[in-house]
Amino acid sequence: MPEWDVPHVLGAALAEGRLAFRDRARLERHQDALARTHLRWVLPRSPATADRFRAAGLPPERWRELPPVGKPWMMAHFDTLNTEGLPLEDVLRVGHAAERSRDFRPTVTGRSGEVVVGLSTGTSGSRGAFIVSRAERLRWAGVMLRHLLPGWPRGLLTPQRVAFVLRAEGGLYRSVQHRWLDLHFFDVLRPVEDLAAALTAYRPTVLVGPPSVLRALHAAGATARPARVVSVAEVLDPVDEAALASAFGPVVQVYQATEGLLGLPCVHGHLHLNEAHVHIDLEPLGDGLVRPVITDLRRRAQPVIRHRLDDALRLHPQPCPCGLAARRVQAIVGRQDDALLLPGRAGNRLPVWPDVLRGVLADVRGLREYRVTQVGPHALILDLDPCTPDMASDATRAVHAALNRVGVDSAPLTLSTQSLTPLPAGHKRRRVTRAWTPPEVP
Repeated sequence: MPEWDVPHVLGAALAEGRLAFRDRARLERHQDALARTHLRWVLPRSPATADRFRAAGLPPERWRELPPVGKPWMMAHFDTLNTEGLPLEDVLRVGHAAERSRDFRPTVTGRSGEVVVGLSTGTSGSRGAFIVSRAERLRWAGVMLRHLLPGWPRGLLTPQRVAFVLRAEGGLYRSVQHRWLDLHFFDVLRPVEDLAAALTAYRPTVLVGPPSVLRALHAAGATARPARVVSVAEVLDPVDEAALASAFGPVVQVYQATEGLLGLPCVHGHLHLNEAHVHIDLEPLGDGLVRPVITDLRRRAQPVIRHRLDDALRLHPQPCPCGLAARRVQAIVGRQDDALLLPGRAGNRLPVWPDVLRGVLADVRGLREYRVTQVGPHALILDLDPCTPDMASDATRAVHAALNRVGVDSAPLTLSTQSLTPLPAGHKRRRVTRAWTPPEVP
């Protein structure tokens, strides 16, 4: 990181201390003030955003009533949504070239200067493109530094080496590079043995990556004792958390999507919504789950205003001992389209959320890994490792029992088992998924 960038990153990190609201009313007043300033800037520069307000017949101060949009809308209106004057065609060309070459240094030039390009993984069925300005990168770096660096601010007194083990680098991790703080990108598309050796040699003080990748690296011989392991990109199951804590060290979670940085750990390691920077409405999905509709109150290059995510969250019923007013997340259950749709005993089609099955399969003795996929209205496939006859019997019995408890009619249900095939490198792991869509659902 250039020397002249250091004050910006440290300034953002220090500002986070002033945004640790312990009173809900003060937090909401802070969000209102940010929203007024943000929309005054965005609306004259983002025609697509202005058109949404006009179509809804709403003034800017009633932004909470704006009908939500999703990723398809964002991509369809990318050219007039972003404030950098960048066509989607140019952004995709740079993004795809970086994915092919594995060189994530090239940027594009927008109205504000150098803009970083990235592509989402496409787990929801369509890949999204995102752009991030230099100012946004530096603020992101400061926020992450504040929340992830162990023992802040004392951690700044000793050199820190932060390892990001990810599919793509996106330029964000080069935003912080200094003699006292080194951020290093480890490409998950490298052979796992090479990656494990490189990670061991790096000796990270902070290790960031998807749980499935970090567990694979440990199995391939990676050794490290970071002060903190940070789970990203995938659902963090309790079994993964325990395995990573045993293999590397204490584990926390970050909730980040293409659309923004949505959740960060507190001093106790509990995940809280990032409400000092992002306004989040929560739509009920049933069974105590909610779906976020987010408005990023800081992001200007690619505005995210009343954007509905496909994630399902479960909030924690108890306040956090840290005292923060930002809501506490008990679990990121998964994507809404990962919910299985199975026959109910009342003749209905019953949604079954992934955590129903993840919990019981984690308790099957000797089961190292699994995937559950719904492939038809009454058909599930269990991919198991190992897939011995006894293991198949135990796993099938556990799944049937769990489904019966939540009201599924097991009579027409068929469960088949097969040996688990490892996912290709760089693919996001989803342990419970639905590959079948009911005819009436587009």
